Amino acid sequence: MFLTKMKFMKKSKSMKIVQFILIGFLLFSLFSCESTETPESTDTTEPVVIEPVIEEEKPVEKEEIVEEPIEEVVVEDIFTLQGFFEKLSETLNTGTVEEALALYEEVPAEYAENFDLLYVKAALYVSSQDYENAKLIANRLKELDPENTEVLMLLATIAKASGSKTEKTAILKEILAQDPTHSGANTELGHEQMLRGNFKLANRYYLTALAGDASNLDALAGYGQSSYYEGEISKAKETFLKMLAIDETNAFAWAYLGKLEAEEPNYRQALEYAEKAITYEPEYYDYWLDYGTYLHNCNRSEEALNAWTKAIELRPDYFLAYVYRGGLYDELNRVEEAFADYKMVNQLYPEYYFAYESLGILAWGAGDYAASREGFAKAYEIYPASTSYPLMIAVSYYMEAYEKAGTPEEATLKKAGKDYLSKVALKNLNRTSTEYAIARLFYDNVSPGTVVQKVENEANANNRGKFLFYLGLYYQIRGNDNLAQKYYITVQEMQTPMFFEYRLNDWAIEKYEAAGITF
Repeated sequence: MFLTKMKFMKKSKSMKIVQFILIGFLLFSLFSCESTETPESTDTTEPVVIEPVIEEEKPVEKEEIVEEPIEEVVVEDIFTLQGFFEKLSETLNTGTVEEALALYEEVPAEYAENFDLLYVKAALYVSSQDYENAKLIANRLKELDPENTEVLMLLATIAKASGSKTEKTAILKEILAQDPTHSGANTELGHEQMLRGNFKLANRYYLTALAGDASNLDALAGYGQSSYYEGEISKAKETFLKMLAIDETNAFAWAYLGKLEAEEPNYRQALEYAEKAITYEPEYYDYWLDYGTYLHNCNRSEEALNAWTKAIELRPDYFLAYVYRGGLYDELNRVEEAFADYKMVNQLYPEYYFAYESLGILAWGAGDYAASREGFAKAYEIYPASTSYPLMIAVSYYMEAYEKAGTPEEATLKKAGKDYLSKVALKNLNRTSTEYAIARLFYDNVSPGTVVQKVENEANANNRGKFLFYLGLYYQIRGNDNLAQKYYITVQEMQTPMFFEYRLNDWAIEKYEAAGITF
C-alpha cells in the first residue's frame, strides 16, 4: 500500500538529456543529406573477360635518388557544421554545459544567424537555467521561421521552466492551431491535466500525442500512468510493455510494471521489475522507495531498511522514505530509531500529522504520557476532524495519574484531564457520537452501562474495537483489572487492527502479563 496517491513522472535527471536529443537530431539531419549509397548499374550486358598478358620481367636500373627539402604546408582549420556539432556533442559527454556554450566563440560571423546553431544554443541556455538568453534566441528563431512548431515548443519549454504557466499554455494553443496532433504540445497538456488529477482528460491528450508520434516515450509514459489511475490496468500494462519494446532500458516503464504487479499483489514479480528499474537508473530515489516496499511485503525487513536508507541518501530532503523506514523500525521495536525518523518527518513536512500521531503512540508505549499528549495535540491541530486524538489527549492525563497514584501529581493530572475534556474534547465532539459518550464517561466518572450498550451496538467492527479499548482503559484506571483485561482481550481477539488504539491495546495486555495479572 502506497502512502502517496500519485507519483507523477519525475523531472529529467539532467537537462543534458534535452541537449543530446537536440544535437543527435541535428547531426542526423546533417549526415542524412550526404548519400552513402552506391547507385546500381543498369547495364545488362555480360561483362567481357580479358585474359591478362604476362610480360617477361626486365631488370630495373637503380636510379640515384636526390632528396629535396620538404616545404612546410599550413592547413587552415575549416569550420563545418558537422565538425562543430561533433565537437559540441563530445564536450557535453565529457564536460559541462558552460564549456559547450563557450565553443560558440569559435563560430565564424557568417554563421551567426544559422538556424540550427541558434536552436541548439537556446537549448543549452535552458539547460544552464539561463532562461533570459534562451528566450532571446528562441524569439529570434521565431522571427526567422514564425510557423516552426519546434521553435514554438522550445518557447513553451522556456516559459514552463521560468514559471510562466499562462504564457506556456498560450504557446501550446498556438502550436495546436497549426498542428492539432503535435505530439510534444499534446504531451505537455496531458502532463498539466495529470498534475491536476484530471486523468481522463490527460488520457485523451496523450492519445492525440501518440497519434502524432506513436513512439513518443513521454506520451506513452503519461498514457500508461493515466490509464493506471483510471483503473485501466490492462491498458497501462500494455503501454509500459510498448515502451520497453522501444527502449528496454526505460527505468520508468519497469518501475510502473512493478507497481502493477504489486497491486495484484504479486510482490516477487514486482521486486524483479523494481530491480530492473534500479539497474537502469540507480540514482533515482523513488525506485528505491518502491523496492523497499516490495521487500517489506516479502518479509525481508533488513533489505527493506537498506533500500529506504538508500532512498534517503539519494534525497535526504524527502520525507516519505523516513515515514517508511520509521514505520518499519517501529514494527521491529527499534523505538529510538523510529523516533529519530518521525522527528525528521516533522522537520521536512510539518503538516504530515501521521508522524505526530506515531510519536504520540511510541511515547505512550514508553510510558511518557506528556510526550504522548504533545504528539497527539500536534496531530489534532493539523487534523481536527479526528475523534481519536482528543480522546487520547484526555485519557493520557488519567493514565499518568493512574501510574502516579499516591503522589502529589495524581490530583493535578486528574484535574488537567477533566479541564481538557470540558474545554476541548466535549466541545468539539458530536453530542450524539459514541466518542462523546466515552468522553462523558471519563469526565463524570459514572457507571458505564449506557455507554457499554452503545459500544456493543456499533455496527462497524473497527469502531467497535476502538471503543472497547477505551472501556478497558476506563476500568483499568478505576482499578478494575478483571474487566479491563476482559475488554482488552476482546479487542485483541477481534483481529481488526485498522486503528492505532489496537496497538495500545496489545501493549496493555503485555503489561498485565508482565505483572503476572491474568484474566
